[in-house]
Amino acid sequence: MEKKSFSQFDMLLAQELTNLERFIIKNPLGTNEFWSEWQAKTGEIIVTKAAIKKALRNHKGSLDESEILKLSSMLEAYKEVSAYLELLRQTALKIRGIEVSNWDIFDGIEGENEGEDDLPF
Repeated sequence: MEKKSFSQFDMLLAQELTNLERFIIKNPLGTNEFWSEWQAKTGEIIVTKAAIKKALRNHKGSLDESEILKLSSMLEAYKEVSAYLELLRQTALKIRGIEVSNWDIFDGIEGENEGEDDLPF
């Protein structure tokens, strides 16, 4: 039996998938358990975004280009996850007959975008 070797890219992709899988909501849409899980995951996204942006601001001069790129890439991944969480929120509310407008979880916190123009991305 031939042993399949994995490339460095395959390993990196598997690691990234594992890191992001924690954001998959497993409870049925609209249940109390769903909303608890949704709230916890949304809170984690918001707090992680704040931590990354604070690190970028506070250590702007001491981070090398690869570190900045990694943090910027993490922000992009979390933005995608927040879009997934928003889609689930809208769908769960529609099931209950509630029409809602889109809420940008990632960029929708009022006043949080202040001072972002000087960030390196």
